[in-house]
Amino acid sequence: MDIPASVFNEDWLWLTSFLYLLLLGHAARHAAWGYVHKHIHVYLGAIVFASLIWILRAGIGSNLNFHFLGITVMTLMFGWRLALVAATAIVSITFWRLEAGLLAVPINTLVMGGIPIVVTYALLRWSQRHLPTNIFVFVFVNAFLAAVLSTVAVIGVGSLLLWWTGTFSAYYLQTYYLPYIPLLMFPEGLINGMLTAIAVVYAPQWIPVFDDARYLRKRGE
Repeated sequence: MDIPASVFNEDWLWLTSFLYLLLLGHAARHAAWGYVHKHIHVYLGAIVFASLIWILRAGIGSNLNFHFLGITVMTLMFGWRLALVAATAIVSITFWRLEAGLLAVPINTLVMGGIPIVVTYALLRWSQRHLPTNIFVFVFVNAFLAAVLSTVAVIGVGSLLLWWTGTFSAYYLQTYYLPYIPLLMFPEGLINGMLTAIAVVYAPQWIPVFDDARYLRKRGE
């Protein structure tokens, strides 16, 4: 979903941009750049791949677009700080390629990047405290379910913003956009779940939050 800058007044755009830049600055300052240096091909490859699936989209009109996010698996792979930096690059590339206007990058990054990051990180922390530690729980809950919930949250918040700004009526959104949520959330969950499962099995070093000693230990050890 694209939220054009034109639907907000200038004060809101400045406020959103200021808050976004503060958050981005903090993330960039404390990000694990050492990890990126070791796996630079993985990090840049993830950004390019996500940018492609964001550009290849379908939609209704100019703002109600459907595309996969891929932010959940990036959060698991790189942590929330590097995932936010990556989301910024992805949104910037997408909006530049589609000529959608760079002024809308902050608000769209917060919605389509920040929300999945928060959902994924919060679910990861909760599952680590309350659920059994095994690979199936990690893949299903922290990848598949987190991506499903992220999709619902992104579409919900984006729809509220478009309704609040008067871009679309509630009836229009409920009739022509929100019914597509099931068609988006399950494929999003499947893609993120499959990519996470592949990385965990064949390249666990790409998923720092997946600890072999914790998730693959035998019972009774």
